[in-house]
Amino acid sequence: MDNSFEKLLGEYLFDEVKRGSLVEGVVVRISESEVFIDFGWKGEGLVPAEELVRSPKDYGIGEKLTLMVLKTNDEEGTALLSEKKPLLSKLRNEIKEKYEKGEKIKGVVKQQIKGGYLVLIENVLPAFLPGSESLIKQGENIPDGFLEFKIIKFESRGRKQNIVLSRKAIKDEFVKRFFSERKPGDVIEGIVENIEKFGAFVRIVDGIVGLLPNSEVSYDNSITAEDVTEIGKSVKLLIKEIDRNNKKVTLSLKALMPDPWLNVEKKYPVGTVVSGTVKSILPYGFFVTLEPGVDGLVHISEIFWGKPGKINDVVSEGDVVKVVVKEVDKEKRKLSLSYKMAKGDPWEEVEEKYPVGNLVTGVVGTILTSGVIIDLEEGISGYCPISELSWRYIEKPEEIVRIGEKVKAVIIDLDKEARRIRLSVRKSTENPWEKFSRKYKNGDVITGKVLKEVKKGYIILVEDIEVYLPKSHTISVKNVGDSVTGKIIRFVQDGEIYRITISEKELVEKEKLKELQEETEKERTLSLERKISDANSINSGKE
Repeated sequence: MDNSFEKLLGEYLFDEVKRGSLVEGVVVRISESEVFIDFGWKGEGLVPAEELVRSPKDYGIGEKLTLMVLKTNDEEGTALLSEKKPLLSKLRNEIKEKYEKGEKIKGVVKQQIKGGYLVLIENVLPAFLPGSESLIKQGENIPDGFLEFKIIKFESRGRKQNIVLSRKAIKDEFVKRFFSERKPGDVIEGIVENIEKFGAFVRIVDGIVGLLPNSEVSYDNSITAEDVTEIGKSVKLLIKEIDRNNKKVTLSLKALMPDPWLNVEKKYPVGTVVSGTVKSILPYGFFVTLEPGVDGLVHISEIFWGKPGKINDVVSEGDVVKVVVKEVDKEKRKLSLSYKMAKGDPWEEVEEKYPVGNLVTGVVGTILTSGVIIDLEEGISGYCPISELSWRYIEKPEEIVRIGEKVKAVIIDLDKEARRIRLSVRKSTENPWEKFSRKYKNGDVITGKVLKEVKKGYIILVEDIEVYLPKSHTISVKNVGDSVTGKIIRFVQDGEIYRITISEKELVEKEKLKELQEETEKERTLSLERKISDANSINSGKE
């Protein structure tokens, strides 16, 4: 090739790369501030950083680019190229088309500016994002990376464009579509945004936050959202309810789990003995967990065979207990259990254990005005009327016993069918009346102390029995505690006791009579002695 041919070829090639033309080139060199291109021209193309879409370091040798020729330098044999300009031209057309179709675009929020934010589309085309459309709260950092936007305004004036974007419009469209398309039973996935005592808030998407209440966390209602969720973690949930008017969504986790109540009547047939853990104790009974999500109630009437006591004395939370399944209501998810039936009925063998006449030991459980309830064992108690508490008369049981006191008693009656036992505390000791009757009889003199005053007399306590002293038979007014000695003037048996009346007056009269008799006898003796003496004197005179 001679010089004239090379010159002609160069002029030809030079003419082909006129300013503003588009060329295809390959990256051959890269520096910190520019990228060098071989685009088939005789010289080397150069793209400065400000005309690149990316940073120079983000390009690779051999990478193909579409470029626009900005300027050529014949003397140096270089051409100034731009990657941005052909891309801008292309983007303007694409953005306009997307705007007209209502489609979304992607861009990066670069910085905050007056009234909003600057967004770069494809890193080259600037757009405005108003603060009210940004979904960026005041004080929040600008989100990193690409975000989706909707073009809400597009104006082109020559080479200048006014492009306004919105994230809020996307959110509003999604919210509208969500509440029109989604329905209860749909499964969604969201991010746990916050956890409260009553449940967790889950962000389904921007603008839609659903509530996962604690009642929808598990069939085991002791498990809460706090136990199974964590802020920032993804969770799959079922839509339980949608309130389209108020834009509220109720979510459920347990709805995605197998329902433990589905076959509950087969797993826990009525009449069977099952084991469970005491979950909670309430004034009216306690709950037993048979399996997670399946709790049954042991009503207080199903705890004790006899008089209801303190539930905490029988079981504690966490105890493993055996119970009998009494009733299953699958629809209402209720199980009725019996603790006492699992323990066995103590009245079944009560006649063998507590025959009439036997001496037993129990604890005073209740004091009534008419008597006391004595607990013999768990589920078996007996009643001791006030008349059977003591051999002597008492006005109230507290004079003899106190609650919690251990006492001995004799079984005087047993009715298995009615579950009743009558007891006698006094019969557990010797009848003091019998002992008294063996020691004293009518006419004997006894001494005791005034126990109390009654309407027409006094009750006198003599050797642990009570005798009666009528006021008409006293010789002075008495006070409680005064010592009294009297004569038994009435001694009559009345069933197991005796009616005994004493008299001070008759005792005094008795003593006076005795004194009179003694004086009479003394005088008679003295008279007789005098007569004998006189006779002896007469006989002495004759001699």
